[in-house]
Amino acid sequence: MTDMRSLNTLLALVEYGSIHLAARALFVSHSTASRQIKSLEDHYGTTLFERSVTGVVPTGPGLAVADFARRMVAESELLTDSFGTYSQAVETITIVTSTGLGQTVVADAINQVMTTTDQVQVSVIDRGSLGALQVLKNREADLCVNFSVSDQHTDAIPGVRQIDQIQARNFAVLDKKHPLARRSSLRIRDLADYPIATLSAGNTARMRIEQAVRAQGQVFSPTIEATCPVLTMRAVTGTKMIAMMAERTIPPNLAEAGCTAVELDDPGLDARFIQILAADPQRESDGLDLMIQALRRQLAPR
Repeated sequence: MTDMRSLNTLLALVEYGSIHLAARALFVSHSTASRQIKSLEDHYGTTLFERSVTGVVPTGPGLAVADFARRMVAESELLTDSFGTYSQAVETITIVTSTGLGQTVVADAINQVMTTTDQVQVSVIDRGSLGALQVLKNREADLCVNFSVSDQHTDAIPGVRQIDQIQARNFAVLDKKHPLARRSSLRIRDLADYPIATLSAGNTARMRIEQAVRAQGQVFSPTIEATCPVLTMRAVTGTKMIAMMAERTIPPNLAEAGCTAVELDDPGLDARFIQILAADPQRESDGLDLMIQALRRQLAPR
């Protein structure tokens, strides 16, 4: 007998071609997703995916099971809709955040809440730092997990209340064989001779890094611009490229992917903070309280 969670994991794996990305999309751990796929392969008695260093590809039987999974998921959704009153009892919490924080801090917090209760579902809105604040201010979201925004003091923004914040250090993520990989710390000037991967233009973290580079009298011209930390790390692996990432947005399988992270200790880089913000006044909700507690645990000092 197959379960709906395993079938959803299989469909996500077909879509993303990566266990890690599929797990993040479903807000489950890497080990849980792997176990679900293994359970399906044991159930059907065949290999559903071919594994390689670049990801996974569905086999013929895997595509056949995926077709079955799509029908099952569609029928399950129709059945859920028919429950009406029960469905309305499930509370929806909306979080606005960036892709990097959404795939790391927020995903892990959602996973914690989902293992605690089945009466909460979470909707995630992807926005840059400034856009996220506006979404929260307009009460289109309950919570915002965001990097601090220069010249924006949340205490002075109507409709926004700070729940918690913690400083996040800046890191250079690079291949373990990179010439700078064994350094204990780096500065912007150390990176001048190497291709740079960073967040897309307009992001506050990107702007701070760009200002630091200019202060060194250098031109900032990133080779890759991406918001997904997993894909950025993949681009760095096996190259001389260096990715700029903030603490807690660095993918957990860094060493497994053949990469390392070296702290950027540069006076030109301002301190950055990850904030948990709530719409003010905050609505009373046990589910919302659970989510805030889970987010705080993810940001707790390590």
